[in-house]
Amino acid sequence: MKIKTAQTLALASYLSLIAWVMAWIVFLGDVAREHVSIWLILFVTPLLLPLRGVLAGRDKALIWGTLVCLLYAIHGGVVAWSEPDQRWLGLIEIALALSYLFSASFFVRWRAEAKQTA
Repeated sequence: MKIKTAQTLALASYLSLIAWVMAWIVFLGDVAREHVSIWLILFVTPLLLPLRGVLAGRDKALIWGTLVCLLYAIHGGVVAWSEPDQRWLGLIEIALALSYLFSASFFVRWRAEAKQTA
């Protein structure tokens, strides 16, 4: 039960982080309209690279996803620290990135432990 819960939370967090970054760039942030496409490419592409494996629940992809999410946690922290008017955007990014990081880590660990005992 806890393995399925961790997997569901990891997947929901990862997809929510992708949606959040896209919404931030397109709607919520102060990005000039002529630069939206380049910002989407720069910020969303790293999240899309391990997406197929994350959706399939592959350990290596989940681990790569956690490493990518660390960058977004750092970015959210920098924004929350340095831009008071966009602090809430950064805090949500931190929450989603750390939620994925912990839930994916627990999912990989608990599934490995379940395979060893089976």
